[in-house]
Amino acid sequence: MMYNAEYRHLATQKKFDFFRSQKSKKPYATLLLIIILFCSLKAFSENDNLILPPENLPVEISVDLYINKIYNINTVDETYQIDGYLEYSWVDDRLKLPDADSAPAPRLYENDRAREFINTKIWFPTIEIMNVQGEIQKPGISIQVHPDGTIIYDERFFGTFSTYMNFKEFPFDKQSFKVRVEAFSYDNNHLVFTNPTLYFETENNSFLEKWNITEMKAQISAHPYPENNTENPYYSRAEFEINAKRLTGYYLWQVLFPLFIIIMASFVIFWIRDFGTQIGVGFTLMLTVVAFNFYATSILPELPYQTFIESVIIVGYIFIFLGIVAVIVNYRIWGDKKEKVDNNKFMRLLRYLFPLAFFTAWLLLFWLFKID
Repeated sequence: MMYNAEYRHLATQKKFDFFRSQKSKKPYATLLLIIILFCSLKAFSENDNLILPPENLPVEISVDLYINKIYNINTVDETYQIDGYLEYSWVDDRLKLPDADSAPAPRLYENDRAREFINTKIWFPTIEIMNVQGEIQKPGISIQVHPDGTIIYDERFFGTFSTYMNFKEFPFDKQSFKVRVEAFSYDNNHLVFTNPTLYFETENNSFLEKWNITEMKAQISAHPYPENNTENPYYSRAEFEINAKRLTGYYLWQVLFPLFIIIMASFVIFWIRDFGTQIGVGFTLMLTVVAFNFYATSILPELPYQTFIESVIIVGYIFIFLGIVAVIVNYRIWGDKKEKVDNNKFMRLLRYLFPLAFFTAWLLLFWLFKID
């Protein structure tokens, strides 16, 4: 019993000594905690400083667009897909190294490391692509930080874009394929785009098999947003544009030429003696032209204006219909007489008048639609 009591006394004494020693260390622990908090706040303040815009405003951002290809052009939805690269570059003096002239190569960050660096280490403006549909894919990004404070950001992207398309001259139309880039949060007082450059890959490009590029241009504009109710409602916008003319070989030989032949073939009814055969040929060829009309509506959107190919089809309807009306009138006048074909001056006139008028109508359509 004496042994147990003495043991408990010694154990209690050790616990007391331990807590007393911890109490004596408390001021040092508190001081250490204060130092850690101070350093953390300082680091946070410095980091927060870096994610604010630079002091020299507006920040000038150079923007370049590299287009690898334009593909999946959808004339019904008026959309197209682009595979390309966007590059932004600007200068942030806060990242300039003291010995910039003798500094090593620029620091390079890619993908996840680049995203982490952008989110935590530097000021990075939000820039949006205005005419993209849905979510744009960015399989790869990189950011370079040069010793003199120059920042270069690159991103590979895939996206579906839309812009207004004019199909009035289809299939001899010209279209503009555009990419519009705009600052999201900063107006012209804080951020402006400069030196836009557009590059287009021309080797092994399927786009050039169907289109002939007539012009490429890149320009900067100040787009107004008066509904923002701010002192400066203008935001910097960079617009890249590729103007191209459709190569018409396919439509010329697979659509327009067969349509021309079919309508011309309908005029044989003026050479046929039998009235039933005349009517049968006329309505059969009319239905063939209807099939061409269905094809035209399947490759074009619902438009408020008339296109060239639709006008050609309508002219075909009119001439075939007039031909059917002519043989009906002729039959009502001449009946089944043999002279209806052999000696009828009316039919002999129509044999040459209809083809000549139809050919003239085609030339007039080319002139009205300014097809070159």
